[in-house]
Amino acid sequence: MSVLFFLKIVDYYVDKDGLYLADQAINQMVGQIRSPVLNQLMKAITLTANYQIIGWGLFLGVVLLGAANKWRYAWAMLISVCVGILFTELTKMFIGRPRPPIENALMVENGMSFPSGHSYFAIVFYGLITYFWIKHFKDKKIKIIILILGSGLCFLIGLSRIYLGVHWTTDVFAGFMSSLAWLLVTILYLEYKNRYLERGSNRFSKKMIWIGFWLFTWLWLSGLGWLFWVEK
Repeated sequence: MSVLFFLKIVDYYVDKDGLYLADQAINQMVGQIRSPVLNQLMKAITLTANYQIIGWGLFLGVVLLGAANKWRYAWAMLISVCVGILFTELTKMFIGRPRPPIENALMVENGMSFPSGHSYFAIVFYGLITYFWIKHFKDKKIKIIILILGSGLCFLIGLSRIYLGVHWTTDVFAGFMSSLAWLLVTILYLEYKNRYLERGSNRFSKKMIWIGFWLFTWLWLSGLGWLFWVEK
């Protein structure tokens, strides 16, 4: 369904540009709630899916997952990000959709608009991390909390792209839907491997997992804070 939705948006845009009026109306509506405080908040949120932070998070994730003997997850994260870069760049080149008018934007972005790379990586990267953590808790309430937090961050990243005026709404939806399809494929593959194959490779150190979690969080936040300070 995600792939079909994505292709439907592409079809509408390439053949008719029939979604332009809806895009314009939603972007204008979101722009009306702007305020100095929200501007800074949305800029900070959008930075979480910048290539610098995704790259930094990927490096930390692969190193720490490897240290915890979770190489299957580390490879899944690495492949997902690499596939995402290739997919979004090729799609942007193929569609060639211009970004919203720069006079309405709160920040300058280069390149084409469709699909939103930030929205794509929100789900492919942070969605995968959310899945990893859900797997390491047995309490359903904690699993639900993690899912809500992870989903909330992904939604806010997509909303920030519309709020800042650097993407059309359908760019964000296309990024979400296409990345959700890839995330589901990745999760199904990991579940299949964990359940039926190579059971011995699932052994890992829970202590290292928790050490890795706090190290990842502290170093990731440090990188985000540094980038936000540089971008100001």
